[in-house]
Amino acid sequence: MAAGEFRVDLEQVEAAAKMIQTMLDDLERPTAELQAAVDQIKPTVYGTDRLAKSLTGSTSSVGGLADHQKQVLDGIKQFLANSAQVAENLRLMVANYRTVDESNATSLRAIEGANAPVAPIPQEGRTKPVTVVVAGETGEAGKADSSFASADAPTLDYNTWDDPEPPPHSSGGSGPKLT
Repeated sequence: MAAGEFRVDLEQVEAAAKMIQTMLDDLERPTAELQAAVDQIKPTVYGTDRLAKSLTGSTSSVGGLADHQKQVLDGIKQFLANSAQVAENLRLMVANYRTVDESNATSLRAIEGANAPVAPIPQEGRTKPVTVVVAGETGEAGKADSSFASADAPTLDYNTWDDPEPPPHSSGGSGPKLT
């Protein structure tokens, strides 16, 4: 971000939020079916032999198969909840940007007077992306702010390979050279 700003296309953000929500809606039924299948598993269905003891976790300290399936299902539910929150946050961001845009347009109308023509900002179907100036990277009138310092790049000396000499070229086949 050398310019200290970036553009946010509100339609793209809103479309992403709708896409995430649609995908979550598509996953609702399979998740419910998985929940029903996991809930049906009782330790008694495995029996009492050695394999059953292994599957129920009585021979281990980490739990049985049913416990692991419940943990996986809980992870899936947490992922779905997090994804739903992401979609909601995106929708909230779009609404806030539009509210601020309308407020700024109203303030401009008040400054310029009632007779000055100010084009209304469309709430839907907006074509211009929003420009966001990143605080701390630019100062007044686009001049660089001297208080901003980028972090030094890490040293990755451990990722180098120093091969003292290349292996000798073989004119034979792909097998090892016998001498």
